[in-house]
Amino acid sequence: MKIPNFTFWFIIIVFVIGGLAIYVYEHFRYSPFSLQVDFEVAKGYIYDKHVECYNPNFRNKFRTRNVQFNSRMTPYQFAMNVAPVLSELNDGTTRIEIPIRRVDKILPLKFKYIDNEVFVYETNCEIPEGSKIISINGEPIDTILERYTRLYPNLSEFEAKYAFVEKLLTYYLKIIDANSIQIVYKSPQSSVQKTTYLKGIEKFQEKRNIIDLIKLDESLVVKINSFKISSKEDMQYVAQKMEEIAGESSDSSITIFDLRYASDGDETIPLAIISMLISQPEKLYQELYVRYKDHLVKKDQIPIQPDENQLLGKVYFLVDKTCFYTPHKVLLSFFAKSGEKNNNVTIISSDNEYNFSNVFYVDEIAKILPNTKAYLIIPTGKVLVNGIPDIQVNEYLKLNCEELINLDSYKTYLEKIAKIIKNIGR
Repeated sequence: MKIPNFTFWFIIIVFVIGGLAIYVYEHFRYSPFSLQVDFEVAKGYIYDKHVECYNPNFRNKFRTRNVQFNSRMTPYQFAMNVAPVLSELNDGTTRIEIPIRRVDKILPLKFKYIDNEVFVYETNCEIPEGSKIISINGEPIDTILERYTRLYPNLSEFEAKYAFVEKLLTYYLKIIDANSIQIVYKSPQSSVQKTTYLKGIEKFQEKRNIIDLIKLDESLVVKINSFKISSKEDMQYVAQKMEEIAGESSDSSITIFDLRYASDGDETIPLAIISMLISQPEKLYQELYVRYKDHLVKKDQIPIQPDENQLLGKVYFLVDKTCFYTPHKVLLSFFAKSGEKNNNVTIISSDNEYNFSNVFYVDEIAKILPNTKAYLIIPTGKVLVNGIPDIQVNEYLKLNCEELINLDSYKTYLEKIAKIIKNIGR
């Protein structure tokens, strides 16, 4: 009988040792000791980099806060356990984010939080758009939201639920480490509960545009669905739409930007809109501060240049309490002194719960924590807005679920409220 040679045994030993090493590492990285290390790293990074930690008293007080880890946790459980400490920053921004890998399966659904309920906003499966979600894996959807709002420790309760539903509920399989789930839902215009089982998919097929333009008899409505620019094609699409918007305008025209329920993203679209509304170079922020050692110092800003395609006529921004993401704040804060910057701009809220923030945080940076590999997101810039824009409130303009999700219903809604908007600006 032939004895296997040295090479054969060497390969076997390497595979065994490699597999054992991976097991030990994966076991170690979520151990209480490793979680404690990640928490201390997060505290240290906030201590060194967060814009509000310029104050030595606040900095030292924050550094004494502690969290005890007595058992293994997933990255999401870790994020929720450190949330009470992060919430003390009260900046609307700082959080722990768990990176999404390309191999992670996602639900064939995207959701929106509308009137305190969860609805299907886009679908790649048999559940129709506009369906109301009742439960997932037998657990009421409200219970799930109450648990995971801690992933956004510096947002209000409503904002945290809204952000979780829009940003993370699609990734619920990853959060609970499952391959499939059971969903109970009600179809639109139906009171019958239905049950279905869904498996994860690799990629969601987007159906909605970043921006939709709807022409009415006397006005042009710009429905911004998302502020996210993720490709060169997205950038070209937005540039093309901005040219169309400017081209449709005249001294007597009306342009309505509907910012409600727009997904989070970057400042590309706000900057494009502002550049069409200014006739000379302007600073984006009234006052922008950054940290320098134990002080806040005002940061110089490169002015925004006017676009050659100017937006003429009356301009309206439609907002509500869903307009709390940074791109919303950047755009609307520019018109905090709208009388000085542009007399033709009017901000209209369709609910009385919209709160304009005259202090908000920008220039986020991320730190990868060594064991959980989660991202700690913190702001390094602080914006102060001297003044509050004149915001008109008209609850007749409120948007319901069907009008938000169905473009035809949205067009019918616009035809009803166009005259109301026109009269508000007079």
